[in-house]
This record gives sequence, structure tokens and C-alpha cells, in this order.
Amino acid sequence: MNELFTKYGGMILTFAIWAAVFYFLLILPNKKKQKKHQEMLDSLKEGAEIVTNGGIKGTISSIGPEFLTIRVDKGCNIQVLKNSISRVLK
Repeated sequence: MNELFTKYGGMILTFAIWAAVFYFLLILPNKKKQKKHQEMLDSLKEGAEIVTNGGIKGTISSIGPEFLTIRVDKGCNIQVLKNSISRVLK
């Protein structure tokens, strides 16, 4: 057993360090970003001004379970997926 550790211990330690670096630099920030985006989506209300990922700016006129209806101009409404909202302006 001691021979295995001396032979492969450095390789195992290197792998563990790389796994930790990968987790803290890539996975953890992405999880935080996803959580923040989901909180923003959960807080959407009618009348809020939003911008979609495609760059369309509008005001939320109705909210469904999966889609939003956005008023982009007088008499012009479009439906978009909730996940396509990139930010809330007001």
C-alpha cells in the first residue's frame, strides 16, 4: 500500500488540486449566476420593463407558467419564453 502511494500519490494529489480549481473557477460561479437569474425570473411582475436575450425591449403585459406576453408598442404584443429575459429595467 505504501508503494502505491509513493508511486501514484503525486498524480492523485495533482488531480485533486485540478478538480478543486475547476470547481471553484468554473462550476461555482456558474451556479451563482444561474441562481441569480432564476430569482430575477421569479420576481417578474406585470408592468415591468424588460430586455430579452434577442435585444427586444418591452413591458410585461401578462405572465404565464412558461411564457410572457410583452407589449413592445401600442397594439403590438409578442410572446417569449421566460428564460429569454436577460434583465429587468424597471
